[in-house]
Amino acid sequence: DAQQDFAFSIDHCSDVASHTFNIRAAMILRHSIKELYAKLDLIINGKTVLTYKETLCGQGHDKLIFCGKKKGEHLYYEGPVTLGIKEIPQGDYTISARLTNEDQVLVACADFTVKNYLDY
Repeated sequence: DAQQDFAFSIDHCSDVASHTFNIRAAMILRHSIKELYAKLDLIINGKTVLTYKETLCGQGHDKLIFCGKKKGEHLYYEGPVTLGIKEIPQGDYTISARLTNEDQVLVACADFTVKNYLDY
């Protein structure tokens, strides 16, 4: 994102879907997080098939350790992630994530794409 300093890495990409893998993500906040809202879209082969919205930070909704962080502070996460998916059907899959604050300002965004075209 042109308005964020964001870094993301995955230790191993082989067979990511069914195994645990370690990620690291870091960013410098350009906007404070008093309230934070997430919108996730699942896009399969170019078509949005699912949209999910959730309040992550706000009164009674502080689900993340970085709720309340101020502009200029650093966010950092390092740890394991397990998707637990047995098999991904062939196709292009994109998860589009948008995080906005109480002023509807885009705090962070990311698109994660998996392309699965294995020949059996």
